[in-house]
Amino acid sequence: MPTYFDQAATTWDDNPVRVALMRDVAEAIFRQVQLASDMELLDYGCGTGLISFFLAPHVAAVTAVDSSEGMLAVLREKIDQTGTRNIRAMRLDLEQDAVPDARFDLIVVNMVMHHVADSERMLRNFHAMLRPAGVLCVSDLDTEPGVFHDSEAAATVHHHGFDRQGFRGMMERSGFHDVRETTAHTIRKPVAESGERDFPVFLMTGRR
Repeated sequence: MPTYFDQAATTWDDNPVRVALMRDVAEAIFRQVQLASDMELLDYGCGTGLISFFLAPHVAAVTAVDSSEGMLAVLREKIDQTGTRNIRAMRLDLEQDAVPDARFDLIVVNMVMHHVADSERMLRNFHAMLRPAGVLCVSDLDTEPGVFHDSEAAATVHHHGFDRQGFRGMMERSGFHDVRETTAHTIRKPVAESGERDFPVFLMTGRR
């Protein structure tokens, strides 16, 4: 049965707010992490690959993974259309699947963790998939009162954003050190019954 994300995939990139968010998160990653041409990067929950395409020119290879076949189909079409050689798309769901043997220098997780039931377990999985001194970059919403997502998307949500100090604690308990955070972007969007509202998005990085 198609999921919400499968159904949304074909028009995912049409939303300029979403594209601006991805661009700002990528630029925040550039400021926080020294990318190198020999790096292997994992984009977990890659969707249609917006972050992957921003970062791919600066690293050796991007493995872009998602649990949605619809999103991956759009991503593969974009890879074919652009002739991009260093992005590989594959299905992976670390809530269900075993941690693969592959190891990475950098893992990027953008607007994914609020959809993950067991956040700390997922962070431990990421820690296991990093090479020594590898870096995890997580961007997500600050804590919000449950009004960010529309009714269809809300069914996929386990957390209404995160308290930054609490998320830092989870990362440290999962084995990360040198944990840093910054505000990468602020989404302004209409909210029922209260007009428009700002939703800050943090970027938190930690080293294995």
